[in-house]
Amino acid sequence: MDRVITIIVTYNGSKWIRKCLQCVLNNTTKTDIMILDNNSSDNTLDVIDPFLDKIELIKLPSNLGFGKANNIGIQKALNKGYSHVFLLNQDAYVQQDTIAKLLATSSQNPEYGIISPLQLKNSEDELDEVFSNQVKKHYQPDIDQLREDLSKKNISEVKEVKFAGAASWFMTSELLKKAGLFHPKFYHYGEDNNLAARAQYFGFKVGIQVSTSIVHDRKPRVASKYLPTKLRTFPLHFLLDIRKPFLVAWLVGYYQLIHIWTKLQKISGKKYESLFLETKNWFFAHVKEAKIIRAELKEGYK
Repeated sequence: MDRVITIIVTYNGSKWIRKCLQCVLNNTTKTDIMILDNNSSDNTLDVIDPFLDKIELIKLPSNLGFGKANNIGIQKALNKGYSHVFLLNQDAYVQQDTIAKLLATSSQNPEYGIISPLQLKNSEDELDEVFSNQVKKHYQPDIDQLREDLSKKNISEVKEVKFAGAASWFMTSELLKKAGLFHPKFYHYGEDNNLAARAQYFGFKVGIQVSTSIVHDRKPRVASKYLPTKLRTFPLHFLLDIRKPFLVAWLVGYYQLIHIWTKLQKISGKKYESLFLETKNWFFAHVKEAKIIRAELKEGYK
């Protein structure tokens, strides 16, 4: 029997979490809900309080970041025998049919370990900019096509992509038991890239369900401001990408490191040089550790 749990990690999310929860609770397919709060310093817990009879709340003693906090919830879900885990950002709002369509699509396409609904801007007539960049090689609708896709009845249809961000990931327990959870080397950003790559290494597909969506309530990302995060996460992601042989992964990762650092220097000078050197160490001083991590990732879930 299919059992779905929705896991939401919160951190200073009082602006969004009420609407996020209301949307999940109003879904046509019921799901258990677990919130893991990363020691919020605003009134997030006060906003959550009226929902405590309908959800499970775990208060974490410190901010563990996205991956580690989610791992606590995912491990509990696996221990309790849930068939599917739906990761949802605190600033994301599902449609009434989202979970039903994701569950049906997953059940009819078990080769897909990760399925995301379309991720839209607040206007709901355009793809979220980050999501669009992630899937643009495989899916580039105009407004009319987007509306047509969202009105489709054939919910078994899923489009394969290389990657879609984990703001709304519907995952099978089979995937998690095979590929494992988020890796702790990625504190915030990059952990979903790494897990998606491992999913594909273990024979699972990543896809998007185009007939349903979430609204991702965030401001457009300024590319230049995101460069320090890319410098910290992207080269390491490529280095630890077990889909590629080590030498290829090393070369691709090091190229990304130099490419991103060159862009960042033009904007910020030497401001982030210590971050650059720290990341660069992975390609020279920490090569042995990288190889050990890659070997562990290939072993899968423990």
